Order: sequence, then structure tokens, then C-alpha cells
Amino acid sequence: METSWLRELRRGKKPDSGKLVEHLQRLHQENPGFTEKYSTNCVDAAGMNTYQWLAEVIEKEDHKEILDLACGSGPLLSHCHDKFGGNLSLTGVDMSQAELNLAEKRLPDTATLVQAKAQNLEFIGDEEIDVVLCHWALTLMDPVGPVLEEVSRVLKPGGTFAAIVDGDKSFSQEYEDVSALIYSWVGKAHENYGKYDMGDERIRRKETLKKLVEHYFKKEEVVIQQKLFSVFGTPAKLAKNVANFFYASYALPENMKPSLLHDLRDYFKSNEKILNQEFRMPINRLVVRG
Repeated sequence: METSWLRELRRGKKPDSGKLVEHLQRLHQENPGFTEKYSTNCVDAAGMNTYQWLAEVIEKEDHKEILDLACGSGPLLSHCHDKFGGNLSLTGVDMSQAELNLAEKRLPDTATLVQAKAQNLEFIGDEEIDVVLCHWALTLMDPVGPVLEEVSRVLKPGGTFAAIVDGDKSFSQEYEDVSALIYSWVGKAHENYGKYDMGDERIRRKETLKKLVEHYFKKEEVVIQQKLFSVFGTPAKLAKNVANFFYASYALPENMKPSLLHDLRDYFKSNEKILNQEFRMPINRLVVRG
């Protein structure tokens, strides 16, 4: 994959938000549904995946209007529909039409799907939504300030905003190891990859995330919870699944991917006794309640 975002990195420059959008659009156009493929099978100690953990904030008796920002292929909205039935009014927003095409096939006709960026929700009036959800996309939204402003605007008084975001890398040694391995390979093809974060780096740390969100939600309670989620499999299966989840892997030229998978497989094989065919990922859940 070649994009202007990657070209700017190779020049040693920090790409602007427009180039990031183009990069993400291209990635999701060529790999629609890839986030769902990994996340669905990544579970906590109780067997709950991240979509289910996020949807826990919905209160059946009080919440009717649900908005999913960066809804992707629709797994979160589908889970909400299955769990709560027709009691919910579901709206999904995503900037990728390829992802929305997948979502449309699985969701009921009553669901509303809109191709748009989270920074501009002009099609939703003030104080119309009970719950705004965002699964693993807030970290990629640049600029993120306008997103939080829009969420605050569309939420009803007493409404809830919840998001799944990256957890602290140090919470899982294998996550640190695998991340470093993947970035080392991508760095061989794209110098400076990883020098600049995709999106706002404040989202990736609990302290800065809390401070950022509290700036836009001054009267609401802001809570960040961290848990480990695991994916299981043989070293070969773990190598493939984990590589396919990291955005960085998709920037690697096709002729280099087998080498990355080989090194990942060797890592999981050499640590098999410690990991017991398990890869653990630290995940944070941000919850803002009015």
C-alpha cells in the first residue's frame, strides 16, 4: 500500500490530518472488516469481547437512541440489536463506504448508516442521543477536539459516552514485544514509521486522556478502566491474527510480510511455555456519564 501519508513519513515530515484520512480510507477500502475479525475473538477472562464490554454501558430502560462513531462493518450495532431487540434506535457513522456496505448487509432496515467524519455530525440535532459509542477509533481521529465537541453537543443531558481505546503497553509484556517487532519490520520499508502517532497521542495514555476529555465534559463523571483481552491459537495462528490487527502491518510491502510472520511465529513458539498459546492486549474503556 502506498499513500501520501507514508510518503510524508519517509520525507521525515509529520503528515497532516487530511493525509491520515486518505491513508485510513485506502486501508479500509482494501481490507473492510479487518478490525472486527480480530476484535470479535479477543476476549477477557470471562469470555467477553470488546464490543460486548463497550455495550455494557447501555441501560435498557433509559437508553433508546444509540450512536456508533466509526461503526465500521457494524459488529457493535449488530450486538446492540441482538441484545436489546427493536427497543433501540441505531445510528452508525463511518467515513469508509466499504465498511458501511458490510454494515448495511447485517443490520436491520431501521438502522441509519451515514458516511461522515466524526468531527461533523451536522445531521444530528442538539441533545438527541442517549449513548454515543466508539470502538477502537478515537485514537485515530485527528483532530480529536471537534469530535469530543460534537459528542457533547448531540448527547442528551445525563447521556453516556463510552469508547474502547488502546491500553498501556507496559500492562502486557508480550504486547510490548510484538509491537516492537512489527514496528521494526515496517521501519525497514518506511523510515520514520512510528515517529508520529496516527491520531492524537493523548488518547493512548490514561492520564492525558482523562484530562483531555474532562476539558469537554466539565460536569460529567469521567472514568477509565483497564483490562487485558486475549486471543488464543497456535504460534502460526497467533502470528497471522496479531499481525492483521496492527495498522502498521498493512503498510508493509507484500514481499516483506512473510518475514514478519516468520519472526512473529518464532516469537510465539519460543515463548509458548510462558504464553500458553495466548496473546494478551491491554485495553482501556473510557466512560463519561452525565
